[in-house]
Amino acid sequence: MFDNRLILTSVTSKGQATIPKSIRSLFKIHEGRDYIGFRISKNKVDVVPVTIDTKPLKFTKTEWRKIEKLSNEKGRVFKSEKSAVKFVENL
Repeated sequence: MFDNRLILTSVTSKGQATIPKSIRSLFKIHEGRDYIGFRISKNKVDVVPVTIDTKPLKFTKTEWRKIEKLSNEKGRVFKSEKSAVKFVENL
């Protein structure tokens, strides 16, 4: 469909470039949930779709509710699962 075809897009003052709709459709790239990567080699950059495997949480929803309740009581906010695990281990 796009063999050796060059598709252009401009770059904004913030360094952002829009992926043309035809390419987003071809690679099934959706806003907010999909990622792209930049593969750099010699004098070119390839833009490639990337799949990120999410790690399952170590806590159940009920456990997370308890952790959130404890953190609210202590006035703490967890920025990551790792910090929550450490907090719970030290209880």
